[in-house]
Amino acid sequence: MGMAEGKYVVFRLADELYGLPIDSVERILEDQNPVRIPRTPKMVLGVFDLRGETIGALDLRARFEFPESKGESNMVVVNCSAGRCALRVDGVEGIYDFAQDQIEESPTFTKGQDDAFLAGVGKRGDKLIVMLDIDHLIPEKVSKQMATSGKKAA
Repeated sequence: MGMAEGKYVVFRLADELYGLPIDSVERILEDQNPVRIPRTPKMVLGVFDLRGETIGALDLRARFEFPESKGESNMVVVNCSAGRCALRVDGVEGIYDFAQDQIEESPTFTKGQDDAFLAGVGKRGDKLIVMLDIDHLIPEKVSKQMATSGKKAA
């Protein structure tokens, strides 16, 4: 599946830039204080309330096995195969427009990995932006856990 040209929401994690297709991003929030869910993986921050809906929050630093950050952060609310969830990032750079020739397929060495969240690499001048595949970003077992905890109590 080739990367589409178009608009991407670009955010920072550590000193790197990452992008998600704008149509998978619902909104960007200030950092939230999710309620921890016992016995979930470290990357699951917990759940928080967004306008009456409980949303699972994931720490992208933990997802990528980066060290924890004590600095500022934002939550990026996305829609993926698992439904709505929020991703904690270090900060949002903005919305970038990429032409087809500014995006390269992901390098071959990442292709065989089980963890196929890398969709490609975008180039802006001398900056490289790692394009993420939203549906592979959240590991399946985590999204299942978050789906069960995120449902409204009947």
